Amino acid sequence: MIQRSNRLRWITGFKYRTTEPYWLFTNFRPKKAIELNRIHLTREGLLFIEAGYSSDGPSGPTIDTKDIMPGATGAHDPGYELLRNEMMGVPVDIVQPEQRAGERLIYNTPDEEKVIKNASHEQIRHEFDKLLADLMLLDGQIVCQKFDKYPRFKKLLGKVLVFRAQYFYDGLRLGGVSSAIVCRKEYAAP
Repeated sequence: MIQRSNRLRWITGFKYRTTEPYWLFTNFRPKKAIELNRIHLTREGLLFIEAGYSSDGPSGPTIDTKDIMPGATGAHDPGYELLRNEMMGVPVDIVQPEQRAGERLIYNTPDEEKVIKNASHEQIRHEFDKLLADLMLLDGQIVCQKFDKYPRFKKLLGKVLVFRAQYFYDGLRLGGVSSAIVCRKEYAAP
C-alpha cells in the first residue's frame, strides 16, 4: 500500500521561478521584519527574494523582456504578494529618498507624502507601483547604453522605454488594486 498525504494542494498562475537570490533596498520600513513565501522585508527596507521564488512576471499587454523582469519579478510581484497577505499584520512606514528615477517624469510625490507613518494598504501599493516604474527606467537606461554607437536610435529607444514605464505605472494605478487584494485560488486533489 502507498502511504501519502491526504491531498496535494497548489495554486496556478506562475511563469517564472528565480534561480538565485535577488535583493534591493526599498522605501519601506516595517516595524518588524516580514517573511512570507521566500520573500523577506527587513526593518531597514531590504527586500530579499530567495532562489525559488515563483512569479507570474509582467502583467497586461506586454512582452516579458529582460529590462522589465527585475522590477516585475524581483520587486513588484513580491510586494503585491505581501499586500495580499496584509503585510503579515506588520505596520509599515514609507520614507522617500532624495531622488528617484520616475519623480516628475512618471509620477509626482507631494511633500506631505515624503514620510508616511503607518502607511495604508493603498499607500503601500502606490509605492510598489512607483518602485516598478523606477526600476523600469533604470534598467531601460542600461539597455540604452548598449546602443551608444547609434545615438538617434538610442534616443528613440529611451523615449519608448519611458513611455513603457508610464503605461505600466498608469495601468497599475487603474487596474492593479484587485491583484493587491485577492489571494490566488487554491486547488486540491483528489
